[in-house]
Amino acid sequence: MKTTRLFAIWLLLSGLLASCGLLDGNRDDPNKDPCLINCGGSFFATDSEPAWSPDGKTIAYVGADSVGELGIYLINPDGKNKRLVHSGNVGAPSWSPDNNWLIFHENAQIFKKHIETDSLVQLTLEGRNFFPDWSPDGEWIAYDRSIEDETGPGGVWRMKQDGEEKENIFGGAFPDWHPNGTQIIGTIGSSPTSVWKRFKIYSILDGSTEILDAVVDANNLYPKYSPDGTKLLFTSQPYASQMNIYLMDLNDESMKQLTREGGYTNDWSPDGAWIVYTETSETGRLWLMKPDGSEKKQLTFNYGLELEN
Repeated sequence: MKTTRLFAIWLLLSGLLASCGLLDGNRDDPNKDPCLINCGGSFFATDSEPAWSPDGKTIAYVGADSVGELGIYLINPDGKNKRLVHSGNVGAPSWSPDNNWLIFHENAQIFKKHIETDSLVQLTLEGRNFFPDWSPDGEWIAYDRSIEDETGPGGVWRMKQDGEEKENIFGGAFPDWHPNGTQIIGTIGSSPTSVWKRFKIYSILDGSTEILDAVVDANNLYPKYSPDGTKLLFTSQPYASQMNIYLMDLNDESMKQLTREGGYTNDWSPDGAWIVYTETSETGRLWLMKPDGSEKKQLTFNYGLELEN
C-alpha cells in the first residue's frame, strides 16, 4: 500500500512542476496558456483544485499566470477580479468556515494563510502531507499523509486548526468532511496494488466505517459532499478512458456522469446550485455547470482574455 500511495500522489502532483508549463510553457506569449499538467495528450489542466468559499463570493484554485507563476489564485464566481493570493508549489486549497483563511499543501506540508493579512502558518513538519480539508466547525483539519515513517502510518489524519493533536484516523486519501461534521469520506484501494477505487466513510462519533462499493469501476478521486450531504461529487477515470466528473446520490447510490468531454477536480457552490470543475479536453480551465450537468460555461480564460475583461 505504501508504494501505491506514493505512486498515486506522484501522478497527481509531479506534473505541476515537471510536465510543461513551468519549464517550457509559453513564457513569452501572454495570449497562450501555460499548461501545467499532462499537456502532451488529450488531458491537460491549467487551472485546477477549485474551492468555493463558504460565503459564495470567491473561488480559490491552483493556477498560473502568463509567465508560469504557479500559486493559489482567487476569482469571483462571475469570472472577475482574478488575483494571486499565494505563490509557490501549492495544491488543494480549502477555506475556513469564516472565509478568512486558506489551508493548502506546499512542498508536501500543510500550511494555512490569512487572505487579508498574509499571515502564514506551517501546520505539519513530519511526513509528506497533502489534500487538507477544514471541518465545518473550524476546529479540525483532515489531511492525507502519503508515507509511513517513524512518526506514524500513511492514510487520513486529522489535527486541530492550530496544528496540535495530530492523529491517524483511517487508511485512505483525499478526505472530505460531511457538512454536519460527523463524518469524513476518503478514497481507498480495493487491494494493496490497486488504484483508488472505493470510498470509505469514517464516523467521528464512534470510529466506525462504511464502504461505498457502488462507484465507477475505475480510479475514483476527489470526493466532495454536496452542501446538504445527500450527494457525492467525484472525479473518475475508467480503464483506458479519460477523467470525467460523476455524481452519486447517497440515498440510493445511483450514478450520473456529468461531463463527457473531460473533467478533473471539482467543488460545490455553498448553496448547491453550481459545480466548479476543470475542463480537460480543450481549455484546461475552470468551468461552471449545474448539478445535472447542464448550463456549462467557462469561468477562467487565458491571460490575454483576462486582461480584456
